[in-house]
Amino acid sequence: MAKAKKNGIYRPPVLRWLLFQAGVVLFMGLVFLFKSKVAGYSAILGGFIFVLPNTFFALKAFRYAGARSARQTVSSFYQGEAGKLVLCAILFTMAFKWIQPLDVAALFLTFAIMLVTNWLTPLIMSGGPQRR
Repeated sequence: MAKAKKNGIYRPPVLRWLLFQAGVVLFMGLVFLFKSKVAGYSAILGGFIFVLPNTFFALKAFRYAGARSARQTVSSFYQGEAGKLVLCAILFTMAFKWIQPLDVAALFLTFAIMLVTNWLTPLIMSGGPQRR
């Protein structure tokens, strides 16, 4: 469970979720390593192109809590999402420009798997849907 703040609002266990996602990335890298060395590091690269911007979003979005900071919370969510999109674009550009050879299929497939993993992580880590 996440720790309760003084005002009774629970913050999600974001650090645990990010570590779980990093573990999934490493697992995907090992799976693709059976195909080839290039596919292995391309998969890890694709996964971390997802996880690093997601970490930035988490740091921005969950900085504030409570009703008194509602405007700051909304603003930080928008800033975090915008930064996440920009970071993804920059990291994809860097990967395509500087990493050769690159298995594009492994990179994009791992990125897509991380998208689904991001949706399912709260369910997987909590053991079921959270209702409060």
